[in-house]
This record gives sequence, structure tokens and C-alpha cells, in this order.
Amino acid sequence: MITIAWEQRKLEKLCSEFKSGESIKNENIKETGSYPVYGGNGLRGYTETYNHNGNFALIGRQGALCGNMNYSSGKAYFTEHAIAVAANAENCTQFLFYLLQLMNLGQYSDQSAQPGLAVNKLTKLETLVPLKKEQKKIRKIFNNLDNLITLHQRKLEKLQNIKKACLEKMFV
Repeated sequence: MITIAWEQRKLEKLCSEFKSGESIKNENIKETGSYPVYGGNGLRGYTETYNHNGNFALIGRQGALCGNMNYSSGKAYFTEHAIAVAANAENCTQFLFYLLQLMNLGQYSDQSAQPGLAVNKLTKLETLVPLKKEQKKIRKIFNNLDNLITLHQRKLEKLQNIKKACLEKMFV
């Protein structure tokens, strides 16, 4: 139940961090490693160094999927093609993650050969937000839904594998 009116705020006023990551050489990104590497289209691989530690909403900044969203918790490396967003003390990062997904940020990309988002343009966008207490309640609801979706996706994959095995045995 919403108890207090939501306020119109610029994204920059909700965040303690809203900036692109740093470049990393391709040879430093491996299939396995200590820390995940996130780029503009999500997880790229792993490396032995990190440039962020904590909870971050990640916005794909460049490429065909610019505006896509990922979430990182713990130590990770964010490339220059990802925008790291962390909430300030008055807001919840995971709530911002869900809010940014809803905002369809890809629509703000520059229309060039290589689509891209400008951090200074995104930080000026305005949106409605509740107080942190309500943000946490909303975050919890969406976390539960995400967990339920993941559970059912795994069940679906198992059933599809059983079906495939049955079909293969049936037509051998």
C-alpha cells in the first residue's frame, strides 16, 4: 500500500554514483576468474581485478543492446561500455535497478551507426520515486518474482530435456 505521494526527482539526485566504467584489455578477460566483467551487453567474462565493490545497477551504454540492465553485487569490473549506478543514502539501488528497467533507457540513445547513451543526458532524466522504506518493499516484491521466474525456468529446462531424451529414444 502506498502511503506517501511519490516525488518527481532527477536521476542524479537519487545516486551516489552514476558513471561509466573503465577500459580493460581483451586479453585480461577470461572464461573463468575471480571477478565478473560487465560491458555494454552484460557479462563478458572474468578477470583478476575489480574496479567496483558493492551493489550496482548497470546500464548498457553502447551497442545494439544499449539501455539493457544488469545488477551486480560484490566485487566486479565494469567496462567503459557499462554505466554503474549506485543509490545514495536516501534510496535503494535495487529499486533503482527495477525503475531504470521500466524507463526503457535505450530510447535515449544517440541515433548513429553505433547506438550509445550519454551519462550526462541520463542523469537529467526525471522520474517519480517513493521514500526509501517503500522502495525496499517494492524491491522485495520484485526480488520474489525474479526468484519465482528463475525457479520455473529451471523446471521448464528440465522438462524440455526429459522430452528431448524421450523423443531421441523413441525414434532411434
